[in-house]
Amino acid sequence: MIKPLLLALWVSILTLSTSFGVARWKAQRAQSAAAKAPQALEQRKTRIINVPILAAGHVQGYVVAQFAYTGEAAALKAATVAPDGVILDEAFRLLYAEEKVDFRKLQRADLTRIIDTLRARVTERVPPELVREILVQEFNYVSKDEIRK
Repeated sequence: MIKPLLLALWVSILTLSTSFGVARWKAQRAQSAAAKAPQALEQRKTRIINVPILAAGHVQGYVVAQFAYTGEAAALKAATVAPDGVILDEAFRLLYAEEKVDFRKLQRADLTRIIDTLRARVTERVPPELVREILVQEFNYVSKDEIRK
């Protein structure tokens, strides 16, 4: 009579410990898979901005620009304020104050330098998970003479 009770107790303990071990193993495996999974990125566009270019106290033309940026989807959804405003503010300040670049004869190196500077300025004001990369959607220079036509 005691042998069947001890056997039942032994089988119960063995079953419980095995199921507990398997559950713990699955939980650890799921955590490691979630840690290894890359963060989902989302791309968003800013609105188009028009930046006047001044030379000798007169408007020479306008830079028309639109940017896109990528960020972690979860961080962008959780953010109370979208980074669009900061990106557009820094872009306007950068383009308006830029004196080294002749926008009438824009070079590839100029655009790369502008984007690198813009990215550095934005990441000072916005958490890096919100803005991973800044891309150029549209970048045109329209002279004052072309506007009149």
